Parts: sequence; C-alpha cells; structure tokens
Amino acid sequence: MKACLALVLASGLLAFGAGCQDDWQSFFIQDNKRLGEPPGCEIPRESSAAGLVAGLLDLSVSSSYAGYLYVENGLIARADPGLPRAESNGIFVRGAYLYFEPDPACGAGALPDMEIRFSNFILPQGSATIGIYLIPEVLGAGLRTALAGCPDQRAQITVTVQVFGVTQAGTEMETQEFDFPITLCDGCLVYCPTGVDLDTTTPGCQCNCNSDVEQEDPPCHPGQDDYVDCRYVYCAD
Repeated sequence: MKACLALVLASGLLAFGAGCQDDWQSFFIQDNKRLGEPPGCEIPRESSAAGLVAGLLDLSVSSSYAGYLYVENGLIARADPGLPRAESNGIFVRGAYLYFEPDPACGAGALPDMEIRFSNFILPQGSATIGIYLIPEVLGAGLRTALAGCPDQRAQITVTVQVFGVTQAGTEMETQEFDFPITLCDGCLVYCPTGVDLDTTTPGCQCNCNSDVEQEDPPCHPGQDDYVDCRYVYCAD
C-alpha cells in the first residue's frame, strides 16, 4: 500500500480531489500468462490464454524468473466529444511492489521487499500483458547459496506482486496483491536427451557435448518451468 500511503500523507485532510483507489474491480491482475512455444515465444494478449498457477526455477541455469502478468483496467471510458470531455480513466502503469515469503523449512532469513519501475498504459476497459522479473537476478543470485540448507535442495517461496499506477485524472491506483509460488531447485530442469548421456549407469546427466543427436529449440527462458537440453547449459558454442 505504499502508493496509497504517500498519497494520503500528501493530501492531508482534503475531502475531495484525487485519492487512493482500492477498487479491485477496476484494476487487477488476472494471472501470470504462459509464453507461446519456442522459438516464437509470443506474449499472450488474450484473457483466455493459458496461465500458470505456480513456477519452477532451476538456479543452476538461471538466477531470475520472468513473469507475464495479465493486468486489466475495468474503468469505464469517460471521453465525450459532445461535451467536450477528455478521457480520464486510462491508467499509466508506473511499476510494481514485490514481497517475498521464504520457505520456513529452509530456516532462511527474511527476503527484502522491492519496488521496480516501468511504464505502460492501459485504456479504459482494456488490458495489457506486462513482463517483469518476479525474482530479479539481484535476489536470485543469493538464493542458490541458501538452497544448500533446504531439504532435498528444494525450496518454495511465494512472490506477492502489486502493480501500481495513476489514472489520466490523477487518481492513484493499485491492483490486489497477487500471490505466485515458485519452487527453487538446483539442476532439476537440466536433462540428457536419449543418446546424449555419456554414462547411463551413473545417476544424473553426464552430458556429451559432442553428441550429434539433434537439438530441439531451447525454452523461452532456460531454467524456468521447462526442461532444457544439457548441451544448452554445459556446452559452449
């Protein structure tokens, strides 16, 4: 509620004028969309596109997790050329707050809250799919070390994101707090395709970088949600 607090402090006891809007029917996050298949990796723009209920991040491959939030502006258009009246209900998106709930089984300390800034514009009765890092690299870089103290070297953190902005009329807006759980692991998404494992008798993937087995397209975000051929991870071009 940081944007609301700042506005309240600035407004004092004014009874009228711009205020903080907590009407989540008007400005809300529907879900975290799944990207289209590689190599196109198209960003979904439709409400009906598939969304993710949880994420998986392999910290041996990547230190960041990208989300694609489908955000809607339910405000009704107010423009009327006959009055004349300019539009006031478009929303200038300014950024998001990120809060993190660590896995209690790991005994890790609290993770710092973050505020990230970006710009977007959503028309009245419109929507936008906004790409942001739900786990920024600056945070993910330290999580791999902490993962060593977790059972089975796996942990789950819940990322809470709240998008904020301001309408064309100057009213501060915030979405609801959107929770998205992400499981962290070390090496769980790297695999050896058939014919690429150098030693099938040894547990794990003994990657053969010289294998002539055809490689499929890598996932849109290697290390995130989908399995990745070991050669993309361990074998330099």
